[in-house]
Amino acid sequence: MPNQKQTDYNNSCVTPIYQNTVYFFENTEQVIQYHENEINVGRYGRYDNPNWLEVEKKIAILDNYQDALIFSSGMNAIVTTILTFVQPKDKLIYTGKCYRNVRKFFKSVLPKLAIEVIPMDSAETQRFHAEFEAQSQEDTKIVFIEAPSNPHLYLVDLERLKSQIGQNTLLIVDSTLATPFNCQPQHFGADLVIHSCSKYLGGHGDILAGSVSGSIELIEEIRNYRNMMGGVVAPHGAFLLNRSLESFEIRMKHFNQAGMEVALYLQNSPLVEKVFYTGLDSHPHVDLAQKYLTGHGGVVSFEIKANQESTSRFVDALTIPFMGSNFGSNHSMVEQCSIFTYYKLSAQERQLLGITDNLVRLSVGYGDTGVLIEDIDRALFETCRV
Repeated sequence: MPNQKQTDYNNSCVTPIYQNTVYFFENTEQVIQYHENEINVGRYGRYDNPNWLEVEKKIAILDNYQDALIFSSGMNAIVTTILTFVQPKDKLIYTGKCYRNVRKFFKSVLPKLAIEVIPMDSAETQRFHAEFEAQSQEDTKIVFIEAPSNPHLYLVDLERLKSQIGQNTLLIVDSTLATPFNCQPQHFGADLVIHSCSKYLGGHGDILAGSVSGSIELIEEIRNYRNMMGGVVAPHGAFLLNRSLESFEIRMKHFNQAGMEVALYLQNSPLVEKVFYTGLDSHPHVDLAQKYLTGHGGVVSFEIKANQESTSRFVDALTIPFMGSNFGSNHSMVEQCSIFTYYKLSAQERQLLGITDNLVRLSVGYGDTGVLIEDIDRALFETCRV
C-alpha cells in the first residue's frame, strides 16, 4: 500500500495530537530550507511538535514576551534555563525562601560547576535590598526571584531590584503563584519569566509541564539547551495544556475571589494566629502587592493556634481538601508544611525558612467556597479550641 502523505480532516476546530517522533522531508532542498528557518516543518520529536508550538505562542502572549518554550516540568524549565546561561566562577543570587527543589538545585548542583550561589531572605524588603546591594557585583550572572514565594507569598520590589543589578545580569522571575493573569514581571524589568504549568495554567491536576518566556534571542539560547537535554513535553500533555489555556482567565477570576473569601474568614477566626495572603492588609508585603499584583490567587497559608499534634489533627479532620502539595487545580488541597513538604529538614532549617509546626497551606479548588469554609470552621473548632 503506498504511503499516505496527505492530511485528511484538517478542518478540526481543535488541533489534533501529533503523537509522532519522526517527520519526513520531500527532498534535500527542503532539508536545507528547514536548517535555514525558511519553512516550518518538523525534524525530530525532541526538536519539534505542532502541539508545543501552539501552546508556546499562547504563553508568550499571556506573559507579554516575544517567545516562549514549554518543558516537561517547571523544575526542568528552571534547570534548563539556568544551565543555559551560567559558567564556572559566575555568581547566582536567589530568594532563599523558595520551592525546596529549586533550593536543592542551587545549593547542591551548581557549586559542583564552580558557580557561587547566594540565598537572600526576601521577608523584610528594606533588609533584602540593603543586603543585595552589598552582595551583587558585576560578576553576578543571574538573579532568580520566586514571587510570590511558597508558602508565605512574599514579594520582591522588582523595579527597585532591576535598578540595582548590572546590565549583564539576567533577572529571572518564577511567577507560578501569581500567573500572567495576576502579575506581569516583564513590565518591571524581568528578562525571563518561568511558570510551573502543572499548577494554575494547567488547572486540572493532570499535566506536568513548565514554561519560560522572554526575548527571541534569549529563548533561542534556551531552545538549544532543551534540544540537548531533552526536557520536552509529551504531545498529549501539550494538548491538555492547550485545552486548559482556553479557560485560564475564567478560572483565575474564580481563584482570586475564592482565595480572598477564605483568607478573610481565616483572618477573623479566633483560632487562627496569622494569615499569609497578599490580598490582606496584614500581609507584610501588602504595599508591593498593590504595586505588582492585580489579584491574589487561590493559595492561602496560615498558622493556627495549636501545636504540631493539634495541627495534624486539624488537617486530618478536613473532609473537602485532599492532602497533597499541588495547587491551582480543580481539587482543594491542604498540607501541614512541617510534616508534608519540609519533613526531612531539621528543626533549625525549618525555623530559618519560617516553617512553623502550625503552618498550613491551603489551595482552594473549583467547588463551593462557602462549603469549604464551613469544613475549615468545623475542623478548627473540633481540634484547636483554646
